[in-house]
Amino acid sequence: MKHITTLIITGLLATACNKQIDSVRPLTKIDKEGELASLVGIEETTIGNYVLMQGSGFNDYDVPMQDFAESRGNNVTLQTWGLPSKQTDAFFYRNSASPTQGNSADFYRNAYQIIVSVNTTLEGIADMEQSTFSSLTEAEKNRFLYAKGENHFIRALIYFNLVRVYGKPYYQQAAQSPGLILKTSSDIKDIPARSTVQQTYDLIVADLTMAAQLMKAPVTKNNGFASTAAAWALLSRVYLYKGGSIASPDAAANTLAIKYADSVISHTGAKYALLQGDAYVKMFAGDEFGENDRVKGATNKEFIFAYDNSTRGSSMGEMYHFDPIYGVGATFLPSSEFKSLLLPGDLRSNFILLNPNSNFVETTKYLVLPEAWLTRAPYVYCRLAELYLNRAEANAKLGNTAQAKADLKIIHTRAGLPAADIDNLTAQNLMAAVLKERRIELAFEGHNSFDYFRNGLPMTRIAADFNGTALTIQPTDPKVVLELPKN
Repeated sequence: MKHITTLIITGLLATACNKQIDSVRPLTKIDKEGELASLVGIEETTIGNYVLMQGSGFNDYDVPMQDFAESRGNNVTLQTWGLPSKQTDAFFYRNSASPTQGNSADFYRNAYQIIVSVNTTLEGIADMEQSTFSSLTEAEKNRFLYAKGENHFIRALIYFNLVRVYGKPYYQQAAQSPGLILKTSSDIKDIPARSTVQQTYDLIVADLTMAAQLMKAPVTKNNGFASTAAAWALLSRVYLYKGGSIASPDAAANTLAIKYADSVISHTGAKYALLQGDAYVKMFAGDEFGENDRVKGATNKEFIFAYDNSTRGSSMGEMYHFDPIYGVGATFLPSSEFKSLLLPGDLRSNFILLNPNSNFVETTKYLVLPEAWLTRAPYVYCRLAELYLNRAEANAKLGNTAQAKADLKIIHTRAGLPAADIDNLTAQNLMAAVLKERRIELAFEGHNSFDYFRNGLPMTRIAADFNGTALTIQPTDPKVVLELPKN
């Protein structure tokens, strides 16, 4: 467990905050006996915990997570201008154990920094519950409970992303497979033994269930923050990951994936809606100069939880978007196979575009530029389209063909494609159609490789990049699971 000790010590610090995320100033240091003894201090520290998820400055969290999800899949190909590097480690399946090579060490360290910071905040919250909570006004109590829910949500999200990277797919003997070190305190001497994958998922579900309930407190926040709907959305995704392979689905988990998708789609009033037509195109279309207001993601009705990069910017831009200054283009480009999936009339063709500066076709999903390598586009963790696709997949696994086709048709026709494509599907072809729709709709949003492996499917990449050879990775291949960093 030596490798986690340093991570826990460094995890007691938080970064400065993007003030656009809230009017509350974040703390740069957490002190349970000082700042966390007040409601304002708890709110400030909670903002700091969000900020730690952004890939900018010394902290890298969102960029490595994106690397593991997309660069090990087949929607992207590596541009040929450079040698393999730290940022392309996942793409080449090197799974480097060195603390100085690969995105794994950075991701693991920064994930535990967030976890320890959240744990410190939750301990301050627990102390206040036993001391001054009863003296708060009703409005202050609601803010307090909401902040507690936010921290449980953040911890669940971080552990879920960790187990996706460092644990085997759930259907592969989750009760025996090595999971994570489940750190639930701020004590640097408290280093538990490594859990199983199942135990890790149990903690994630418990945190999200609690978060969903606590954030029902009447506090108004935009979708740059966690919410009850965000907790339900993530629970739907978690149960989809627990839902078994296509060959051997788990009925109970898929039923819960449907339940939580229903909760967001049908029980949040008019708060969320699928954008249509031009509004849908503008959601991810090119926005180099901000004319489409894509930087204002916090008010986008399709986004359920999307980190607000509007002020500080994220280095995610370096991976995917245009580079109008230096003319070298993105590190990762849409693969030729992915581009071939986009049929005439598919509105999602608007989300890839020729960059005249580099002469490469690149995705526009992160195209809002403060600088060549940064993006101000929101990092979308959960959006409504995913919930329809979650429900379609879970229903397909349960044999509920009509329900699955209904949800699939909503997403397919929203993209401008014929309803007959879905109406004419046979039950035998339904699951493949759902996964194809996920691949196109959620492209470059952090789902691609996991959608193969969690379903017991091989991922085949037809290489046309620096690596130069075709690659098929079976879901049981050891390369699917990264090794825990050794330092």
